[in-house]
Amino acid sequence: MIKMTASKWLIFLLILLVPSIVLASAAEWRMIPEESSITFTGIQNGAPASGSFKKFSSVINLDPAQLNDSKVRIVIDMNSVSTSFSDFAATLITADWFNTKLFPQAIFESKQFVKIGDNKYQGNGTLTIRGKTEPVSITFVTEALSKNKGRVKGSVTLKRTTFGIGQGEWADTDAVKDEVQVDFVITADKNASG
Repeated sequence: MIKMTASKWLIFLLILLVPSIVLASAAEWRMIPEESSITFTGIQNGAPASGSFKKFSSVINLDPAQLNDSKVRIVIDMNSVSTSFSDFAATLITADWFNTKLFPQAIFESKQFVKIGDNKYQGNGTLTIRGKTEPVSITFVTEALSKNKGRVKGSVTLKRTTFGIGQGEWADTDAVKDEVQVDFVITADKNASG
């Protein structure tokens, strides 16, 4: 019988466990910026006012078969806001709105995903805007474009006042409604090493 010290047992267990730990991680995806978008629509004086963010980055580890090991982090450059009217975009980066001098980024992070239908999921996480972090649940659908390429489309309705967006004369929700719909499309390919 071979005698094994505690340290040898530990090494032996690590050798057995490491492959299963590696296999447990969800697939890593690389976002394709030119095929991805984040847009928003609010209501001002009874009419829709829309815009988009032209620059954002992502870390995506998502696998429908391994939801417990999936995680997503989206970082939005708030200075990249774009609208049909340049005056509107210029207003949105001011201190009363996004205050991009102090808060240049918005960040969404989720490590909890639940399947709610055919190719339909809910991601529960947090959204940070203007330095304020709040819980947020997004819904999205997945679409396989090829073996190693996929697309996610989803939306969430936010209340701008929850994050302090629209202060001073804009704090009232009569002229500019509180609810803002955010829609996103993320197209990505599977990392060669993932």
